[in-house]
Amino acid sequence: MERNSNIPIRNIYYMLSYAYQTLNLSEYKHIGTERFENVKDLYAEILSIGIPVLIRGGLIKEYVCVEESSTVIKGKIDINSSVKKNALVDKKLVVIYDEFSEDILLNQIIKATLVFLSHSAKIIQKTRRLFYGFLPYFAEVSDIEMNRQLWKNVQYNRQNIRYQFIIDVCRYLFEELLLEENSTYLFTKQVQDEQRLSALYEKFIYSFFKRETDYLVSRPQIHWNVDDGFIEALPIMQTDIVLQKGNKTLIVDTKFYSENMVTRFEGGASKQKSNNLYQIFTYVNNWNKKSTEIVGGMLLYARTTTLNQPHHTYNIKGNKISVLSLDLNQDFNGIKADLFAYAIQFFK
Repeated sequence: MERNSNIPIRNIYYMLSYAYQTLNLSEYKHIGTERFENVKDLYAEILSIGIPVLIRGGLIKEYVCVEESSTVIKGKIDINSSVKKNALVDKKLVVIYDEFSEDILLNQIIKATLVFLSHSAKIIQKTRRLFYGFLPYFAEVSDIEMNRQLWKNVQYNRQNIRYQFIIDVCRYLFEELLLEENSTYLFTKQVQDEQRLSALYEKFIYSFFKRETDYLVSRPQIHWNVDDGFIEALPIMQTDIVLQKGNKTLIVDTKFYSENMVTRFEGGASKQKSNNLYQIFTYVNNWNKKSTEIVGGMLLYARTTTLNQPHHTYNIKGNKISVLSLDLNQDFNGIKADLFAYAIQFFK
């Protein structure tokens, strides 16, 4: 990936600000005025502020299942385990009960991140000491090994949603440091960067239109327009962003790739990526529109350094389909102006 991996740190901060409303809290205000040499420093600074905010609010607790040998009867008695573990020899029984505890995955991830960062030579000493000083607050939380699979088991609900931003930044920073430490991971790092920034890019575009415009902004699933009602094995059509105003609806699909157009051979003409074009066209044609509704589609790529970038508008079967690119390396005011202009092209 050429240009996308070099998005200015300030613009990554702005993207985070839109994607996560948490960054608008007063505790984070000074970050927006600081200059960071690299994205690792930005992530570390966010954690140095955000983790104390979580601590002050109280670490979240959940009921966890505990199994232990005890002389006190509580919960359920597991006779089979009591026999297998010879607990009866010590006049104990294996009991199973639920305990309201801080020792849950979200807190375990934060603790493991603090341990990892406090020993990382990639983090300045002052920040390492700060992270080490947070560890006593996680004394009741188990130690776990850091790996990229941890985040796949994270689930959010109304009670723990305040953790989402910090947990995501923990992942961003861990992957940034882990993949940088081993040269064999260089290709993997490129893929991870693209995936990570792709998710952030989608969140940013959605939140930008939600906050900065008066469009009705949503991301619904689109149902297949089948004749007989049979939809078994058909893939889910999950939109990234849908903008609506008056009788017009614009379905936006964000794309973050190292290459935005394809050529069949060196020196050949650049073409749109067919799968992406088929996707947005399918979304538009399956949208359950009202009789007077006008529906269009937009593929919004993050611009790369390649000479040929998508900037085209097609009228296909009565539907307007735009394929555009957004330059994330320009000043943020330019990014805002482009996003406003791209939407107005359809809604004017």
